[in-house]
Order: sequence, then C-alpha cells, then structure tokens
Amino acid sequence: MYNQDPLEYYQILDVSPDADAKTIKLHYRDKAKEWHPDYNKAEDAIEHFQKLSVAYDILQDENKRLRYDLLACIYDKDNFPQMDALSILKDRMNEENPDVRAFDLRYVFGKIIKFSHREERLICTEKQALNEILKCSLSNWLCGWWGIKSFAVNCRALIANYKHIGTNRQDNLTVLLHNALAYDEEKKEKKSLYSAILALEYALPEQRPLIERFIKRLGGKVQKPPRWRWFRLKAANLLVPFILLMVILSPIANSVFGGLQQYVRKENEITYFQKVQFNNGGETFDDIVVSKIFDIPVDIYDDKMLYHLKADTDVMYGPGDKFDVMAKGVEGQTVRLTGFTPDKSWYRIMLDNGEMGFVEKNAVEQGMGKAPSIGSKIVAETR
Repeated sequence: MYNQDPLEYYQILDVSPDADAKTIKLHYRDKAKEWHPDYNKAEDAIEHFQKLSVAYDILQDENKRLRYDLLACIYDKDNFPQMDALSILKDRMNEENPDVRAFDLRYVFGKIIKFSHREERLICTEKQALNEILKCSLSNWLCGWWGIKSFAVNCRALIANYKHIGTNRQDNLTVLLHNALAYDEEKKEKKSLYSAILALEYALPEQRPLIERFIKRLGGKVQKPPRWRWFRLKAANLLVPFILLMVILSPIANSVFGGLQQYVRKENEITYFQKVQFNNGGETFDDIVVSKIFDIPVDIYDDKMLYHLKADTDVMYGPGDKFDVMAKGVEGQTVRLTGFTPDKSWYRIMLDNGEMGFVEKNAVEQGMGKAPSIGSKIVAETR
C-alpha cells in the first residue's frame, strides 16, 4: 500500500484523502482559527499556521490537488519533487520520448584479485533497451569471470539481469507518471496523454482512478500504445552465451553437421552418365560423369510441376546438345518437371510413357498444355 499523503497535507488539515472540497474548506477554517498567531501563543503556532496555509493552497485547488495525489503514487517524503518544476526524464539519447521504460542492469568486471561491480538504472526506448542488454551481457560474459569473488558476483548479476526484466512495476509507473505530469506542465498535451495511458498499465487498482481523472482532464485521443516485448528483451540476455557456446562447440558441430549436410546434398543429386545407343538396338553407358542433376520427386497429383513445350523440341538423353535424341516433342505437349542441372540451363522432363529426357530451360513453360493422353504416367488417372 502506497502512502497517499507523503507531505501530510491531508493530515495537517485532519481530513482523509477522499474528502470533498467543502470538507477541506471547513476544516481549514477551524484549524486556522485554532493556530492563528493572534490567538495561539504557542512557540510553534506560526510554523503550524504556515503549514496549514500551504496544505490548503494545494488541496483547495482541484488541479494542484490532483498533481499532489498523482505524485504521492510514486514519491515518498524523502524524494518528493517540487510540484511545479518537474524535469522530463529523457531516453538514452537524451531525447524526449513518451514511450520509455525503466529497468536496472548489473555490470561486473573481474580483475583477478579485485573486481568492479555497479548497478545502473536505465530509462530508454525498447530498441535502446535491447542494445543496452546486449552490451551488458557481452561485457559480463567476457569480463566478469576473472576472479573468485567476481565469478560469484557475476553469476548473481546474470541471473538478476534476466529475472528482473519487465518486473519493476513501480519503477515504470514512476517514470511514466512523472513524465505525464512534466509534459503537462510544459503544455505538451499529446505526450502527456500518451505517458499517462502507459502509466495505467503499471498502476495499482486504487491508483487507477486518479490517473483516469488526469487523462479525462487532458481530453483528446491518442492511438493505443504498443506493448513492449518483454520476452524478447529477456531472451536477449541469452543470446551472447548461446553464441559463445556455438563457438566453443563449432569443431564438433562441423564434424557432425558437415557430414549430415554432405549426405543430404548427395541424396538430392543424381550422377548422370551418358547413354550411348547402337544401330542394332543395343545400348551402354559411358563411365564418365558428365553432369549433376537435382532431383524433383515425381508426384502425379502435383500440378505445379506440370509444364508444356513451347514449340516442337528434341528431347535429349542427357543435359546437352551432344547427347542423342530420345524423342520428338511437339508444341503444346504437357510434360512433368523431374529435375534440373545446377545452373538450371537444362530441365529433366517426364513424357506420357514415363520416360525421362532433357530439354533446354527456354523450351518449356510452366502450366499444362494439351491434355495428356489416356494412361499418361505424368498425371493421376482420375484427371
């Protein structure tokens, strides 16, 4: 529960914080008569009467009273600011930005025997917060371990930096509500309204009516502010150790994943040998590898792999003009794409009878042409 009367203005007038204006006025009159120096000769009469006057000056004015009540939500007696001289809390670039938050980061620097340790409260935008978290994490992970004492302190700092992101409700309420009042004092209504709406997210149930009154007094409309991605900022604390772990494990990773990558790459490639036909109908294969073909599995239900010949075309046994002609393709003939050379200059196609040959890339165009013949092996029978 927060202190609703840090400067004791309500207490000195002997009224509650929810007292109406008439009650405050009546109590002031009674107290003023009691403590007026002309009637009260006590040593502290003048001082007490002055306090009464200051308290009444604040509480009898609706706007001053609202500012006092709002500041009471975020400040206690020891750090209560001058109500009419609030300085705007700026971001890390020293610029006015209503969409800021506050959070603490702990920095540790080990020095073998000694170490330095500091905690810094930051007021910044979400982008600036991400940068600061990454810099702090990098510094702690690289420089925070060099010493027995610093090792323990650094462990606690790293845990705190992760756990405390997005949990400091009071700090964020203080920054946003302070700025809402400071912007209002400088007649920057839109920024004041924006900050006040953000402050509602961090207010306690008993504080919300005060902020809502302030928002209503400002009037106007503002686009609903985007919510900060606190999970993203938490995860940023883990990025540096993850990268360091990958660097340490890279030799192992290269041996494991490198072999897997090579295996997968080979599975998707077909070593193509030149096929040679003789006049007597016999055939053989040259033992010289002439190309690598990237394979596309045949799926007779996949229309995206259906192409058609743009003109009468020779279908070759291999991916090149030096290979023998396997078949004569006709303009508009529908074929199925089943592979291509690494430079995609030659496409491997399947014909109606299931045979596969090669045509140049510019000889075909995606999409079905003439209807495939009955019993075609490039499309489903139900087509």
